[in-house]
Amino acid sequence: MSPFRYLCTLTGHNVARPVTVKGLMLGREADCDVVSQDPSASRRHALLRLTSAGVELVPLGRADTEVNGTAITKPTMLADGDRIAVPGITAVVAITSQAATIKGPTRTLLRSANGESFGISYSPFVLGGASDDDLIVQGWPEHAITLHVANHEPHIEALTPDVTINGEPAGLDDIVAVGDGDVLALAGQAFTVVQARAAATTAAGTQHPVPRRIRVEMLPRGGRVFFTMGDAEHVVYLADRRLDLLVTLLQPPTGRGGDYVPDDVVRARVWPRSPGVSRQEINTLISRCRRDLLDVGLPGARLIERAPGGGGTRIVVMPNAEITVL
Repeated sequence: MSPFRYLCTLTGHNVARPVTVKGLMLGREADCDVVSQDPSASRRHALLRLTSAGVELVPLGRADTEVNGTAITKPTMLADGDRIAVPGITAVVAITSQAATIKGPTRTLLRSANGESFGISYSPFVLGGASDDDLIVQGWPEHAITLHVANHEPHIEALTPDVTINGEPAGLDDIVAVGDGDVLALAGQAFTVVQARAAATTAAGTQHPVPRRIRVEMLPRGGRVFFTMGDAEHVVYLADRRLDLLVTLLQPPTGRGGDYVPDDVVRARVWPRSPGVSRQEINTLISRCRRDLLDVGLPGARLIERAPGGGGTRIVVMPNAEITVL
């Protein structure tokens, strides 16, 4: 089963093409998934991709990318039946939801103070006071906390102030990895994270799997990053500065993948015209990258790691990992 809660098929001229975890590339280049013969199409013109929230169309080319006859200039979420068009290609998207479930050696539960337990069967999983939240908590703001599960490990994203983890404030909109026994609290109500079974030890000798190969495919706007962890491959699209940050971390000044990259180097490479970028702005960009990784099932908070006390950031990879930037 796909790790996403949505399935998408692109249909045109009696031919259908499913959108896989790698996405579906439209363009003039022969290796695109759907190839245009129109000379005004760019080599990589648009990317159709699955996310945890639905299906997104990312415009990449210079000529128009349209949704239902309207040109778009930024990534746009699609609905079932939408008609998309790039030069030389017109098609309709069919989007269906599936009963996505988290399977594996570890199951995450949330246990309330009175002993009730609630299973996390899909990701993302939202806690809050709204009627459409996955776990409705009386007295909480709507959509207060999002719990993501990647590689069987829970990550917390606080969407409202005053959320605490083990009594410490959780950074607003930050991504924090949590584990068995950690306590999430808001407005006087607390939940303890329970992991029903221990995760298997990886070849790297740690509890958390890390990439053995990372390949970056540069695109007109951002790029795709292919992570190989064990026998599985995960693909994430990163836009502009987020991709610049990741490429910077993959090419540290020491030349050794996995080493910390100082903030001054990040500033110079990601914001070459703005040397005064603050540490908070760097932290915000890191949080956005972590969220993008979580969106495709990667443990963002484990893979993009800040140095103790800040001042440096690294991508966690296996020793001698193969890193390619195309």
